[in-house]
Amino acid sequence: MSRLIASTALVGIAIAIVEIRRLGVGKELFVSALRTFVQLMAVGYLIKFVFDLEGLPYQMLLLLAMVTVASFTARGRVKNVRGAFGIAFVSILAGVASTVGLMLALNIIDTTPMYLIPLGGMMIGNSMNAVALGLDRISSEMKDKKGQIEAALCLGACPTDAMDALMKKTVKASLLPLMNNMKVIGLVHLPGAMTGMMLAGAEPMEAAKIQLIVMYMLAASTTISILVASFFMHRAFFNRAWQLRI
Repeated sequence: MSRLIASTALVGIAIAIVEIRRLGVGKELFVSALRTFVQLMAVGYLIKFVFDLEGLPYQMLLLLAMVTVASFTARGRVKNVRGAFGIAFVSILAGVASTVGLMLALNIIDTTPMYLIPLGGMMIGNSMNAVALGLDRISSEMKDKKGQIEAALCLGACPTDAMDALMKKTVKASLLPLMNNMKVIGLVHLPGAMTGMMLAGAEPMEAAKIQLIVMYMLAASTTISILVASFFMHRAFFNRAWQLRI
């Protein structure tokens, strides 16, 4: 606990520098650090409770609650997009459920809480970021290319066809952070799972194998989530008469 308290000095230094430079984000950084502490402590107790129960239904309920929170968070970043929560919820759930289901079917992981909950949480977080980025990107693209979209509609294109080029750019932009991370992993930085295992005393090669599984898992769930989201995004900008609602 003393090390945890001492580590707060690092955040204090960051806040002090921000305040000295008058960047205007000192309060937000302080609140974020406080929320991080409260949330991690709370989820630590909650996960311990679920670990003790050792029941698959309880794990599924916890992951579903995490998907719900992630969907609300994604919606909060794009409040101007209609139906953003529904799009985020369906797409994140689809990406995580399909990836977890396949990993269980292939016996890559089992249903013990120590595997399912942390890995599920990682997939939910990455999928949330990709979907939120995609919704924000398509919203900006639709506003900038409104005339182009309306011209395509006038020529007889349906909403999905009119948005096709913009949607491809959106999907690519949403996956860019993940792809960049995969390109430099192990070269520029050692990722969390691998670092945590080595700190716990695991052999470096064993830690590298586990991290490889994690990265491929994240790539699958994130890609599925943003692809599912792309099928529903046009509903946020068009009514049933194929009219733009921007």
